[in-house]
Amino acid sequence: MSFLSPWFLLAATAVAVPLALHLFHRHESRRVVFPALRYLLRTEKEHARRIRLRQLLLLLLRCAVVVLLALAGARLVVSGRGAAHPPTAVVVILDNSLSSGRVLGEDRVLDRLKAAALDGLAAATPEDRVWVLRAGEPWDVAVPATPDEARVRIRTTEPSGARGDLQSAVRRARQLVADADMAAGEVHLVSDLQASGFDPTPRETPEAEGADVPVVVWAGLEAGPADNRYLLEAEIGGGLPPLANRRTEIAVTLAGGDPQGGEVPVRLFVDGRVRGAAAVVPGAAAVLPVGPFPPGWVEGYVEADPDALRDDDRRWFAVPVRPPPTVALSGDAGVFVSSALDVLTDAGRARVGSPASADVLLAPAGAGLDAVPDARRVVLAPADPSLLPAVNRRLADAGLDWRLRADAGGGEAGIAESAVPVELDAVRVRQRYLLEAPAGTPGTVLVRLSDGTPWIVAVNGGRAPLLLVGSPLDDQASSLPVDAAMVPLVEWIVTGWGAGGVRAPTQVGGALPLPSAATEVETPDGTRLPVDGSLELRTTRLAGIYRAFRGDSLLELLAVNPPVSESMLAALTEDEAEARLGEMAWVDNPDRWSRETFTRRQGYESWRILLALALVLLLLETWVAASGGQRRSSATPVPSPS
Repeated sequence: MSFLSPWFLLAATAVAVPLALHLFHRHESRRVVFPALRYLLRTEKEHARRIRLRQLLLLLLRCAVVVLLALAGARLVVSGRGAAHPPTAVVVILDNSLSSGRVLGEDRVLDRLKAAALDGLAAATPEDRVWVLRAGEPWDVAVPATPDEARVRIRTTEPSGARGDLQSAVRRARQLVADADMAAGEVHLVSDLQASGFDPTPRETPEAEGADVPVVVWAGLEAGPADNRYLLEAEIGGGLPPLANRRTEIAVTLAGGDPQGGEVPVRLFVDGRVRGAAAVVPGAAAVLPVGPFPPGWVEGYVEADPDALRDDDRRWFAVPVRPPPTVALSGDAGVFVSSALDVLTDAGRARVGSPASADVLLAPAGAGLDAVPDARRVVLAPADPSLLPAVNRRLADAGLDWRLRADAGGGEAGIAESAVPVELDAVRVRQRYLLEAPAGTPGTVLVRLSDGTPWIVAVNGGRAPLLLVGSPLDDQASSLPVDAAMVPLVEWIVTGWGAGGVRAPTQVGGALPLPSAATEVETPDGTRLPVDGSLELRTTRLAGIYRAFRGDSLLELLAVNPPVSESMLAALTEDEAEARLGEMAWVDNPDRWSRETFTRRQGYESWRILLALALVLLLLETWVAASGGQRRSSATPVPSPS
């Protein structure tokens, strides 16, 4: 038993008022008995006991009313799991990521999560402060709100197309609770608990701020199908943009699902029209021919028949269609590069021209970089290390901060990471140079070796993009020239990267790099956003095609697709969750959820019962007092002294 407002107990001293009134009415006075009234003494004595009992009852009723009112004002709490709790900072993590759009029966997963989040706030009072973090909207700003305002925010939440980073959301929620500086605090995690939403890393150390904030996890959702079917990829032209007036193909990969469940229809849409169809077994790929296309942009999507999670059954693409690029050599690139260019020229994939008219300049040892500053340039490392000072001087003259330095360690290395759409796993590198730049220098590492050193770097500096290759393209420096990947890599250098630029895959919720001249971006729902081309667009809320404009001129089409991790519906177990979140309360029974939140509950607050009891006693006191007066008024009249 305890009190939430103990100072109000001082009001109980008001019990002295009825006591004083009772004692005042008991004062003794000198009595004078008239002879004619003596016969009334016998009647008074008969009723004296009844009067004293009524007065004592009235005293007890009035004192009890005062005490009950004082206890109600002090907010008496009886021990137990009632709703009473100190002012609490509550952060509700509502998982509205892409997977929350999955249909269960006639409801979406998010509908059940919202109902659970509202139940978790059933015991909230106006003294509490509530933050609602939408895990599927990392760009969203959560502000403190009253419980009623938080309920409105929960009810108006809709599924997002982005990934839910639940571990980061819990870390952020704990920080909010720690900064709230309230008497109590806790985090409500309401999610389908996808394992892909948690990083496979240990939880925060106990010394981390907010690491001791309790987390109550709602685990009342039945497990989703671990074999959810989804479209993994729609790759056009093997990762290379199609050439004008030439046919190309799109490889569609269907993942997940049950391979024994039979084939799934897949359809290809280009510019809003069906251009192809196939039946694909889950785990396999289908190749659909498409084209030819005139110069410009080609946009479309591939879709499969919908299942319970429909938002991952469509993949978007947008690629430029260009004429074969004109390639120029500013020096001797070696026999292997020249032979690869001959193959591409004979196939109509490229044209060889002069540096003045080139779309792409291959610059062995950096020769001729300043001759064509507007062309996309590729610096091929020299075979002779003594030429490195000349290469670095040419890079500096071109306004670039990247440098090549001889690798003292040497040794053979393989390919560890690659963003190039060419199979390089079998390539072994024996001679390479270190590609270095000051911290903060623009540049994207496209290929990294197994020893951690960059091997191919795209630099978006100067007047035009530049590509640095950290090894000579000959058979002494690597196995690439005698590998089947040689011609595809040279084609990507002059056609893919050289013609279309470097475009990393973008997922919903991720940052979208923009052309430097962009002034507006049109989202898939037709909304136009003003942008600065020197920055990235960080609010990619929807999957589909984004259009970058400069004024009314279309600059580029950008495809944004659902995150693949959201299609992996396998849920976290209680032990796995504890390993990532630390100590927590795991509630897998929905009927107990509303009683398990607000972990600092102090019991059942009894002020309503006390007020009701005080009202009953007041009515009883009124009845007793009124009945006593009525009896006095109906008593036998006093005879006249005469």
